[in-house]
Amino acid sequence: MDIAKAFDIKVVRCDLERDSLGMENGSVDCAILSEVIEHINPYYVNYSLSEVNRILKLGGKFIVTTPNIASLFRRLKLLVGRQPIYRLHVKEYTKYEVEELLRDSGFRILESFYTDVNDLHFVEADPPDYLKIDGYHDLIKVFLKRPSRINLLRTIAFPLVKIIPALRMTIAVVAEKAKNPKSSSIKRW
Repeated sequence: MDIAKAFDIKVVRCDLERDSLGMENGSVDCAILSEVIEHINPYYVNYSLSEVNRILKLGGKFIVTTPNIASLFRRLKLLVGRQPIYRLHVKEYTKYEVEELLRDSGFRILESFYTDVNDLHFVEADPPDYLKIDGYHDLIKVFLKRPSRINLLRTIAFPLVKIIPALRMTIAVVAEKAKNPKSSSIKRW
């Protein structure tokens, strides 16, 4: 909140499943939902996205990041019989599903990709070692210093997710409010 205030960025707090964003139509240049849509009941996701569309200016940018349900680690969890969805998430999506949700809510996709944000993280390491992780060679050092199942899996998986980005953990989509949206504002019953 302090960072937003320092840069004069308006932050809106509301229940995205039920509330209006409380802002004027077409009053915002950019909106960001970072690690949010997976917490919204799928029944209300289109309402929430149409609210963002409503407040954006024509051509306004919308950035969405969310976990990738098709990531390597979620696939491995499912393979060993464990629930791949994080317990506090209502629904996780594939990249295609996120793109489809955005299009259905009146956005034009500008760029959609699997980020490498988490490719080098979620390992067991002492804080100073963790902060030094900057590449594959650092993952190997962490594994050699602290051999564990998670460190081994990360070390093995890293080259694979570099080669096959669809196995990465996070999806990012940059979209803009379309000139002629496919659908109009969705009302919450």
